[in-house]
Order: sequence, then C-alpha cells, then structure tokens
Amino acid sequence: MSIELACFISPHVFGHATRTVALLQALRTQVPELTARLFTVAPESLFKNSGVNYSYHHFVTDIGLVQNDAFRENRNQTIEKLAELLPFRDSLISHCADLCRSSQLILCDISCLGIEVGQAAAIPSILIENFTWNWIYSRMASGNLENSGFEPFINLFSSYCQRVDYRIQTEPVCNPIPCDFNCAPMARKRILGRSRIRYTLGVGEKKAVLISMGGVALDLPFLEQLKKYDRYLFIVAGQSQGSHLGDNVRLLGPGNNLHHPDLINGCDLLICKSGYSTIAECLQTRTPICCIARESFAESPVLEAFVSSEMNGVIIDTVSFLGGDWLEELPQMLENRRNPAPVNGADQAAEFIGSLL
Repeated sequence: MSIELACFISPHVFGHATRTVALLQALRTQVPELTARLFTVAPESLFKNSGVNYSYHHFVTDIGLVQNDAFRENRNQTIEKLAELLPFRDSLISHCADLCRSSQLILCDISCLGIEVGQAAAIPSILIENFTWNWIYSRMASGNLENSGFEPFINLFSSYCQRVDYRIQTEPVCNPIPCDFNCAPMARKRILGRSRIRYTLGVGEKKAVLISMGGVALDLPFLEQLKKYDRYLFIVAGQSQGSHLGDNVRLLGPGNNLHHPDLINGCDLLICKSGYSTIAECLQTRTPICCIARESFAESPVLEAFVSSEMNGVIIDTVSFLGGDWLEELPQMLENRRNPAPVNGADQAAEFIGSLL
C-alpha cells in the first residue's frame, strides 16, 4: 500500500532538513512504497540523494532565526521576518491543506505550519523537535519579554504546539517535557565507506581534519595558517566555491556532491559549530570532535554538554577558533576516540511512526 507523508520543514540552516531526510530514510526501510511531499525553502539538493521518492513544494513554512553568520543571529531582522509570516494566513493554510489531501500523516520539523494544515485537513500531525521556537525566543528575551519584540510570537508558537497530535523529542533535548516518544539523535545514512571517501578526498597518509559550519557562511581568518600544518589534510566544507590552498587545504564549494556524513566518517577529526545535525551524524562514527561554543544561541549549551559528556569531545570558544589557537592542540584532539555509535534515533522514531501508520 502506498503511504504519503507531508513534511513541513524549517529552512533554518540545514539541520531540520537533514533530520527529516534521516527519518524518511528509516521509514522507507519499513514502507518501501513511501513517498514524501516536502514543504520548505531548504535547498532541494539536500533531498536528492536521500533514496526517498518525493515532491518538492517551495513554501516559506518557517523563519527560525535570521543569522549574520554561523555565530551571530540578527534579532531585528528575525522579528521583521516573523511579523511578515505570522500568524499564518488562512489562504496559505488552505492551499497547503489542498495539496496534502492524499497524505496519511504530517511531519513537522519544527515548522508549526504543518500543525495548522493538519487541523484544516483533518490529518494527524507529528512535531519532531529537540527545541521549539517559543522556547528559543523565550530565552532570547532574557527576562525582558514585553520589550523584546518576541512576546507575540512566543504566544503563537506555544498555541500551535498545543494543537499537535503527536510529539517526538530527540536527544539532546533542550526542554524535556512529557511527549509521545523520545529517541536518540537522528542521522542520515552514509553512502560511501571510509576507505572510499578517503581515496576520493586524496587523504593518503595524512590525518584528515574536516571543518564544517553546517552550511552557514563564515569567513575563516586562519585559512592561510593551515598550510603550515602539512601533516594534515584540511577539508573546509560550505565554502562559496571549491579550490585548493597549497597542497593540504581543500575548500569544498556548493557543487562538490560529497555527502556530509561520508565526509565525517572519512576524516580523523571534525571541527564544527554546535549544530544538531553535524553532531548527530558524527555520533554515528568514531570520529573525534571539537565543538565551537556559540554563547548567544539558546540551544548551544545543551548541545555542547552532550558533545562533552557523550562524545568525549573538546569544546572551544569562538575567539580561539577564529584565531587558530586550536591548531596546536590537534595531536591531543585526534586521540579522543570514543565507543561505537549508539542506535540511530531515526530508526527508533520510524518504528513509532510506523505503528501509527
């Protein structure tokens, strides 16, 4: 029997899209006839190699946070964009509901538009989250809720979340509450084996270090310093264009077609910001990890604590990262091996959703 899921996906960075991909991949092993109807403005390229049959509908479903770069959010622009989208227009809800008539379930990560569409179309909805926007905005208000500009949006998202039919919380959870299902972090499946991706990257006898900001643009002032550390091959993901710096620095542009979970698995060390999807995918390998703290992001302390306690990872601050101070610590970081991966939370959540279907 054919099963269609409608997925409303936040375009905030790439983590919500890749988490949805991970869940759809796991569901497809249970339901080979699975098809997905995707509602998002996250790049369609994130879904193309998923192995899941889908249709793509370009809708602004969520704002999240407007960011200046990987470490700085723009509060004023965030509030302006939220005011343009919210509350969701009846015409938008009705149009999406018409497109979802053939769907059996609506998955929301973490776009609440899907909850409202589910209500309108009488289709059960599932919220998948390790944080919600009302929780994030409440912390951004810093005890000054009335003057923060976020109060109306906090109230709106709180009311949306209360109308969802099912709720899945995935570790590391920022605000644990009673829900229908809890699971481990969700990660996409790897495509290539470790030896194959290392051959593709041309690692040879060097130690490979992957630097990834999760697809968010960031100027890296230490790039020239990397050439001095020729014992290592540095793979710098998310650059505006692909190129090489010397013999040991490879910049990956948007058209490189290398699967991010494969890159993590093929490298000997991951340097990353405290973002959910990169951490979740690293959890599935034994790759040592160095996580860059983001003090202004509400979810970051929870993610960083998880990296430290569950992944034997190193936490550094933004100043140390951008200054290249961590380069002298590479030998010690490379030794921080950990236990084999736990169960993939995508498989756990797929079993729960499969029981609903």
